[in-house]
Order: sequence, then C-alpha cells, then structure tokens
Amino acid sequence: MADKRKATLEAKLDPRQIIAALKCVEREFTAENERVSFDEIADEVGVSRQSLYKWRTQNRAFIDYVNYLADEFLESERAYVYRQLMKTISGSQPSIKGIDLYFKRHGLITQNVSVETKEAGSARTNEDIAQEIAELDELLNDEN
Repeated sequence: MADKRKATLEAKLDPRQIIAALKCVEREFTAENERVSFDEIADEVGVSRQSLYKWRTQNRAFIDYVNYLADEFLESERAYVYRQLMKTISGSQPSIKGIDLYFKRHGLITQNVSVETKEAGSARTNEDIAQEIAELDELLNDEN
C-alpha cells in the first residue's frame, strides 16, 4: 500500500521535483554543520531558488511527497527511538517521563478527559434578551 501511495504522489511531480524532494528531506535529517543549502539543491536539480521555494511552500503535491519521504525515514528509525527510550528507563535514575511514554505506547495508561459545559445565559428569559437587544439598538442609534 505504501508503494501505491508513493507512486501516486510521484505521478504528480516531474523528475526534478522528485529529486529535489529527496534532497530536501535528506537536508533536514543531516547534522546542521553538514547541511547543503536550498540554493545548492536548486542548482543541483536545475531550477531557480525561487522555484524550489515555491515547490516547498505552495505546491501541495511536492509538500505531500516531502512529508511522505520524511515519514518513511522516521519509520525506519523506530528501533533506534525505542532503544533510546529504554535507555531513559533503565538508567541509574529512571526517567518518569520515559516510563510514562512506555506505558502509553503499550496502552497500559489511558487518559480519560471529561468536559462539562453549562449553557451560557440559560437563566435569561426571552424578555431579558429582548431588553438587552433594545439597549444595544439604542446605543447604536446614539452613535449615528
């Protein structure tokens, strides 16, 4: 199913956009001091910096494809994330937040939130509302 989604997204882009999207995602997951600039990406795919900027900020198909690629990358790093989570739990001073995340991830903690609402102004009668409207109309007429 993922391959079908990827193919659908790629079908909306030209080859330069596909390469640029991959380069943009690689850029975001590269150490800051080793990142290429967007100008370099634009030069590499043969478009202007403004074109790449428009793709990244206004082209829904390009944005969706970049997000898809980023999600794919993050999915491939899940084992690493779990390993880091376990380090926070099994250290000499276990992290309460790490334990909480572990329990939530495995459905051992659920958070139930209930919200009670009271209808605002429910004690007012129709006559009270009519009086308030009349007062507002009078104020508006005074200003004109």
